[in-house]
Amino acid sequence: MKKSLSFALAATMIATASLSAIPVAADENVTISFWDGNWDEAAFENIKALWEEEHPDIKLEPEFLVDNGMSDKYTLALSNGTAPDVVACALDWTTTFGNAGYLASLNEFVEKDGVDLGQYVQGAINASTIDGELYALPFRSETYALYYNVDLLAEAGYTEPPKTWDEVKEIAAACTKDDVAGYGLCGANYGNFSFQYITMLRSSGGSILNEDNTESALGSDAALQTAQLYKDLAAYAPASMLENDNIANRTLFANGKVAMYMSGIYDAPEIVKANPDLNFACAMVPTANDAERSSILGGWSVAVSECSENKEAAWEFVKWLTSPEIAKQYTNTFTGTGEPAVVFDDIDDAIVQPNADALAYAKALPSVGCIVNIRQTIFDDLSLMLSDSVTVEEAVQTMNDDVTALLTE
Repeated sequence: MKKSLSFALAATMIATASLSAIPVAADENVTISFWDGNWDEAAFENIKALWEEEHPDIKLEPEFLVDNGMSDKYTLALSNGTAPDVVACALDWTTTFGNAGYLASLNEFVEKDGVDLGQYVQGAINASTIDGELYALPFRSETYALYYNVDLLAEAGYTEPPKTWDEVKEIAAACTKDDVAGYGLCGANYGNFSFQYITMLRSSGGSILNEDNTESALGSDAALQTAQLYKDLAAYAPASMLENDNIANRTLFANGKVAMYMSGIYDAPEIVKANPDLNFACAMVPTANDAERSSILGGWSVAVSECSENKEAAWEFVKWLTSPEIAKQYTNTFTGTGEPAVVFDDIDDAIVQPNADALAYAKALPSVGCIVNIRQTIFDDLSLMLSDSVTVEEAVQTMNDDVTALLTE
């Protein structure tokens, strides 16, 4: 049943799709290339048809990449000048590529066309702005929520989702029996793993870097406590935990084999599709240490490659794709302006609303050029404690030292 939503994050909805396009003469047909992840490929067919109906003189040539190795392929193409005209980037990629000079500044385009940046989720704009230069516009935004199986929690004696990480451990222990795991933990995929850890860290009052992003903060008590939490939850995770990424946990959850796990709103339609009868809901991420609620603003933006020879046409596509009307059809989360995608029209409010509310507490990762490497380091070093190769204390010390080294390179 379609639900109406009251969004914690209000944005001024000014449609950019109607802004005047840069004219392209009939004899000046242009083809612009576009890279994105393969998870958006199915939705792009309709988007491409809409675009070419409105812009018959600017053709699209898309390519969809798999997640594994995607950022490396971007880096290589952007650095050697063979990148496509338009690239869809995770928010922290935008920071990295913008710092490296691989993306074109959008300032003049935004000013010329009068695009109101106030309509977008502010954290996404902040993450895409370096030294006053805007390098991308967001078409997708999300943060993590806690997914929980209502029936499994009820069988264990719990009628409400956990509000603190101590309660998560308690409920996970109570739900772990037979072939059911109490908590779905990521042991694989640096992106999934690092987002899980950083979300737990922020919700416990910690941070990756200090306030001005010049020093590592991963040697703090909160960082150590969070690493211990991650290790503790491994006791209630599936036996395949070290090989499990987010998709594996989602599949187990959909099959009733995991009681709780963290993920974004994009998982909800996939779970419903896999198991329409599953009784599940979402809650905002638990906290610890009486910390103020805080999570990671995730999402994707579109940028123009600095090496593009068709920057004006590429900008037209960036502006159009990030408009609320189009982004709602393309994304499978929330748009860059905080509106839910059309795929959630028939998803229950108990699932969608907590994810919408959580956006108000989400902040982008630090805008430093080595943020991708920092996330890889978190994964590399903390993975060793999960495999019992080192102690929790040793893993955290190494992680802090390695991130410090990255910041001084």
